[in-house]
Amino acid sequence: MTRAVLSCLVLLLAACDGGAAKPGDPPAEPAKKVEAPPPARAEAEAPPAPKYPQGEADEACAKIVVVAWQGAEGAEPTVTRDKAAAQARAEELRSKLSSGTAFAELAAESDEPKTKAKGGAMGTYAKDKWPEKYAPLKDVVFALGIGETSAVVEHPHGFVVAQRCKVEKVHTRHILVRYAGAKNAEAKIKRSKEEAQKLATELHAEASKTGADFEALAKKRSEDSSAERGGDLGAVGRGMFAPAFEAAAFALKPGEVSAVVETDFGFHVIQRVD
Repeated sequence: MTRAVLSCLVLLLAACDGGAAKPGDPPAEPAKKVEAPPPARAEAEAPPAPKYPQGEADEACAKIVVVAWQGAEGAEPTVTRDKAAAQARAEELRSKLSSGTAFAELAAESDEPKTKAKGGAMGTYAKDKWPEKYAPLKDVVFALGIGETSAVVEHPHGFVVAQRCKVEKVHTRHILVRYAGAKNAEAKIKRSKEEAQKLATELHAEASKTGADFEALAKKRSEDSSAERGGDLGAVGRGMFAPAFEAAAFALKPGEVSAVVETDFGFHVIQRVD
């Protein structure tokens, strides 16, 4: 019995000693550190937001200030500054814009009468219909984001500062009553300005009646070439109409009819389509 117990003890000790390190044995290698796998690569960064709303990559609205020099193409006889002075003046105006001065305020000092009269508005154009007169400005304007201002650009008419504006359009119809001496009035138009205004007021009253057919009335009474289309001028962007017409058109809600509006062409009654 005692011998059997001793045998079991010997076997047990041998088993326990099997995994122990013995003097002279090489030290056991330390356990390798398990490193966390590298983080998964982030998805490609989202592209930067476009500088202009979708749909405006091929169409732009622009405002400009032109500082002419003596001898520049189309410069008024009253312009006497030299080219260097014109460039310095353009840089000065641009710095005022950067300081928060309203564009329309600076446009009042522009040397280009047409855009000056519209607060600097050059108009709204598609890329493929950009006016030849402003061809040197096309790439400059399309490179800008909405509300951004260009560096001073040399143009045959002078040094230009351009600002890109948001494309906004209004679809209108109108009835035009001309008078003798009005812009583009044909020789057959004999009525006076006062008579034209009176007639326009009468047509406004008729167009404003409940259920009135503005399109039919324009076809019958308007003296503009758009009469054959019921006075339809299509959807037009800012800067394309006379200032008074534009202001009235954009102030209307779809279906509304404006009060009588005077421009150099005569007296208008306007309906906003959409």
